[in-house]
Amino acid sequence: MALPESLTYNLSPPEISFLSENEYITILPRYSMKKIELIGEKIPTLRGMRRERVPLWVALILKSQDKCNIVPPSWLELDFLKMKYEEEMKLPHKFSALPWHWLEISKILLAKAPDDLADPSNKLKSIIQDLREIRLVKSRKGLKELNESNIQLDGLSFMEINELRPYILKVMDKLMNLHDSISRNNVEAETNENEYEDGEASEDE
Repeated sequence: MALPESLTYNLSPPEISFLSENEYITILPRYSMKKIELIGEKIPTLRGMRRERVPLWVALILKSQDKCNIVPPSWLELDFLKMKYEEEMKLPHKFSALPWHWLEISKILLAKAPDDLADPSNKLKSIIQDLREIRLVKSRKGLKELNESNIQLDGLSFMEINELRPYILKVMDKLMNLHDSISRNNVEAETNENEYEDGEASEDE
């Protein structure tokens, strides 16, 4: 079965969310556990009340079994996110530095570990939405500066870039075609001009 054209250019949000679960996060185990050898991954020995870093998907499994608390990343705090929002407001042509998977991880932790977050979930959701919206406005403005060879939107996360990719590819294809057409017209005009000048020179002789 062929995928819709819109999905051939980018990953779906659930696929990106799945990939983000490979990011490492800190947990506080409630019990001691022996290390576990998995294909391509090794879960270290966990000791009760001793912090350890594990892939997010492991943390979520342990959390669902009430075997650990998740230590939220330092960027998932109200004061930090407010500071980033202020940066976005002050710097209209630049994106503030946020993790590659900040949108996906924040959504996952707000849904599956709200009791482990330092700030109220509703306030975190609100500032994250504000950040998302202002960055979206900036990215759309940035698209106006597209050219046929590159676009510079430094600081966007994986999810943000993925959302823009289909539109960017279509626009850049059109720009490349326009650029090629202009180049061909210039070459033809220059050739015709040279032929005209050569013809005049022959008549003078």
